[in-house]
Amino acid sequence: MNPLTLRRLSDAAAFAAGPLCIIGGLLHPIEEGHAHSPEALLQPHTLGSAALLAGTVLLLFALPGVYGWVAPRAGKLGLAGFVLYFLGNLLSAVPHLVLMTFAASDLAEHHPGMVSEQDAVIAAPAFETEQIVAGIGLVLGLLVFSIGVVRAQGLPRWVGWTGIAGAVAVFVPLPVLPVVTGLQIELLRGVMLAGLGLLAIRSARSATTAAAPAPALV
Repeated sequence: MNPLTLRRLSDAAAFAAGPLCIIGGLLHPIEEGHAHSPEALLQPHTLGSAALLAGTVLLLFALPGVYGWVAPRAGKLGLAGFVLYFLGNLLSAVPHLVLMTFAASDLAEHHPGMVSEQDAVIAAPAFETEQIVAGIGLVLGLLVFSIGVVRAQGLPRWVGWTGIAGAVAVFVPLPVLPVVTGLQIELLRGVMLAGLGLLAIRSARSATTAAAPAPALV
């Protein structure tokens, strides 16, 4: 595959991942202040969970390409943030969202005692610990990567600051409420992803235009 085509696909995936994650956050079930209780998981949530899963898969596809574009300007902080954020999504978000999309409703209906009280879907101590550790890595990765973007020359700083604000917002002790909690976790992160994707698309388009051969003179 042409490297430029692969980069364009990565950029488009980043641009699409942001809105999908925001939609998934908005549709995430909340019941009496709990996001992953048996009562919450019995609510219709497959569409929202599938949107979040699709957005996360697109994000994992997009990150190496987008980071490759940012890397020369993002320095060691950008590299550390990229690795942490990639692994955090791979090890925390993906298994969590696979369970949410394909198993959570049946689990809550037929085996409610197996639903985790630690927001990990399944009450397995090792899995709960992995989810907590990987989740912290995800948020720290977003924070560090965003700091690298802020420091990168030639990139609009609002993109990095949006990611920083999104990472910090996760720790703000707001009430767990429908829509509000989804926006708290996904909105700023989604805007940053879509923004990076759009900027990368424009950069690739400019590079293609600049590399195009001049028309021959007759």
